[in-house]
Amino acid sequence: MKTKSLLVAIAMLMLACQPKKEIEVALDYTTSDITLSEPAPGSPPPACETVKFLPPVIKDDAVEQNAPSTTNKTPIAKHKKIIKDGSISIKVNDVEVAKKRLDAVIKSHDAYYENESFLNHDLRVSYSLKIRVPANNFESLLKASEKGEGKIESKNINARDVTEEFVDGEIRLTNKKLFRNRYNQLLEKAGKVDDILAIEENIQTLQEEIESQEGQLKFLDDQVAYSTLEVYLFSEKDIAKPLVNEDTFFQRFKSSISNGWNTLVSFLLWCVMQWPWAVVIIILIVIIKIYLRRRRKLA
Repeated sequence: MKTKSLLVAIAMLMLACQPKKEIEVALDYTTSDITLSEPAPGSPPPACETVKFLPPVIKDDAVEQNAPSTTNKTPIAKHKKIIKDGSISIKVNDVEVAKKRLDAVIKSHDAYYENESFLNHDLRVSYSLKIRVPANNFESLLKASEKGEGKIESKNINARDVTEEFVDGEIRLTNKKLFRNRYNQLLEKAGKVDDILAIEENIQTLQEEIESQEGQLKFLDDQVAYSTLEVYLFSEKDIAKPLVNEDTFFQRFKSSISNGWNTLVSFLLWCVMQWPWAVVIIILIVIIKIYLRRRRKLA
């Protein structure tokens, strides 16, 4: 009887010391699902469920872009994203008249000046204008600018396709938002303070990257929607050249005599200016003569 009671006590002690099962969170980074490993059916539920936090590793952008997506929500650009810009330099007779005409052209094409500067040099008067115009009106604005009076000195037009860059940015933005959502789901299930702090730090990093990516996409949208045209208007100033009268032979003869006399006077003054060297030379000659006389006497 004592033996049976002892066996029952040992069995109850082993059941009480059995460790509680944990619910582990497994993430699949190619989908937005979170898989939980639960206890087998029929087994008693654990007394206290805890989340085992496994910090997910964010893949590189290149891997994100090439990895197959099971959500079928990859953004695709419906239209080409083209950035148009250019510059033109026009020489005109009157800068102010040309500027007023260009103001009217700007107003009729729903454009505006992003930057305007005026310079008035000794030889040139110029306007440097940076114009932002809706992309659909870029060509017509350029043609209207060329029709005015003046001569086109230079012209440069560029068109850059950023469709691939834009789609790549949208893919990265979508993936980062998916990762942020998964971190938020983990944050709701985390029970330890260390896990919560680690998840919140990753969420903050992702949020900063998302805001930066959104800013880049907005900048590309603005560059596509509004083209940039830089216009340089300038005119050359007329500078009157002074008239040069040729001197007669008598005037040139008189000038030559005067220049010769001035040269002679300058030479005499230069000789007078060298008097310290003359004194030094005289002293050296006297010293040498005294030395030679003494040497002859000793001989």
